[in-house]
Amino acid sequence: MTKEPQPRGSTLKRIVDPHGPYIWLAYLVLYPVTWLGRRPDVADLMASTLGLLVFLGVYIWASQRRPLATITGAIIIQLIGFALIPTGGNWPVISIFAVSVAAGLRPASNARWLIAALMLASAAVAMWSGYPWYFNLLFAFFAVMVAVGKMSGIALSEKQGQLIAAQDEVRRLSREAERERIARDLHDLLGRTLTLIALKADLAAKVASEDVEAARDEMRDIAGAARSGLADVRKAVAGMTTTGLRREIEGSRDALSAAGIGCVVEGDVDAISAAEGGVLAMALREAVTNVIRHADATRCTIRIAHDMRQIHLDIADDGQGGHFREGAGIAGMRARMTAAGGAFDISATPAGTTVLATLPASA
Repeated sequence: MTKEPQPRGSTLKRIVDPHGPYIWLAYLVLYPVTWLGRRPDVADLMASTLGLLVFLGVYIWASQRRPLATITGAIIIQLIGFALIPTGGNWPVISIFAVSVAAGLRPASNARWLIAALMLASAAVAMWSGYPWYFNLLFAFFAVMVAVGKMSGIALSEKQGQLIAAQDEVRRLSREAERERIARDLHDLLGRTLTLIALKADLAAKVASEDVEAARDEMRDIAGAARSGLADVRKAVAGMTTTGLRREIEGSRDALSAAGIGCVVEGDVDAISAAEGGVLAMALREAVTNVIRHADATRCTIRIAHDMRQIHLDIADDGQGGHFREGAGIAGMRARMTAAGGAFDISATPAGTTVLATLPASA
């Protein structure tokens, strides 16, 4: 069985009653109440039975259909109630069911217009049939109660559906954010580590034939870098990456030295808090990795400056500058700094490249 498609652009919409259409059928027990004062004859019983069976079919059909069928069903149920007036049964109960069906129409403004039309029709027929004035008041009271109750229940169900959809969207965005975080961490953590391992391996291969002990030292450094990188990866996956700025400066100095690039550090590292230093450490790692890989530099200067409002981290090299294309690492670092309320800028000239990472002092 295929699901009937919802027409696009329709101004009418109907949703299923959150309580189900069948729970309201319990009110049919009120239909024979008026026979307590007058015993119905066989014709009245047969006509009422037939009318109620038709009503049940239309009610179930209208409760599971689309907007136009809902409108049609409510009108037919109202007409069935009018047709049962001669039997002496409590026909307003059937009219209340018509109001109940109409209350399921969406948007709610369409339901209100349909309910008002049904109530006016019932009032007119009641007056024409000679019912007392207070009859219409009682009918209006119960009709409004049923309509408000059902429309409120449907509105609550819609809000719950929207809340569930919003929660699903939040979970989806959280998963995406976590994947992006892990991707950035792995890129930032592994980039320099693998670069250092490659440099150490090349150096070990060069000196292996001349100085075996030096080659062994380089291999030990490779093993240590690999173990450190593995630990960083585990921390990144677990969301516990807390690289300190001082440790990162020391690691950057070693990596630059292995690449044959002199390193000068200026500024007071200890004046930077752990939270601010953690963000700047990742920026430093990305910048130094790019210096080693792409700059072809002989010297790299790391400057740290801070005042009451901002903290500045400059990484400048004397390598080949000019035009360059930002990759995933730069984009990820720019996103990190922006999320922390800072900025990440790069300026490249023929005399070299300068990376400036800025954070507010309260980051």
